[in-house]
Amino acid sequence: MVSGGPAAAPAALSPTAIIRALSPAVEASVESTRPLHWPMRRACLYYAIAGQALLARQGIAARLRVGQVVYSPGTAAAHPIAPHAWLETETYFVDYAALPRWGEVMVIPRDRVAAAPSELIPGVTQVLAITAGIDDALAHYLNHHYRHFYRRPIDRRLPAPIR
Repeated sequence: MVSGGPAAAPAALSPTAIIRALSPAVEASVESTRPLHWPMRRACLYYAIAGQALLARQGIAARLRVGQVVYSPGTAAAHPIAPHAWLETETYFVDYAALPRWGEVMVIPRDRVAAAPSELIPGVTQVLAITAGIDDALAHYLNHHYRHFYRRPIDRRLPAPIR
């Protein structure tokens, strides 16, 4: 054993590990910012907004999407959710709203996500995510909820960058 040498630097966490590690902070943020009459299982927009904000603090850009998703499309286990909000990073489909439903954030490589039924590949596609067009009414709705989210006190103990 050699002593006195430089300590090995901790390995940087993968984006997937960071996304998963933020789950408790995302849930806490949704709990404190969603409209009080929205049950956690129906607060997918706030899960997406909170996830986007927390991922940005970690240097991970995520685009919020709205539309409909189907988990396990084309199978007997298909689980459609509409309307729905989720995130897309450069490499992953991210659904923090799965936390109250299934107890874990869904992180799916983009090559296993279909954007239209014609793109489904049996045995490969894990989710069908059909993005809705953003019209004026939807843009107004989204902007209203972004303002609502950011105007509420957000826990100042949110995690510092995880690296």
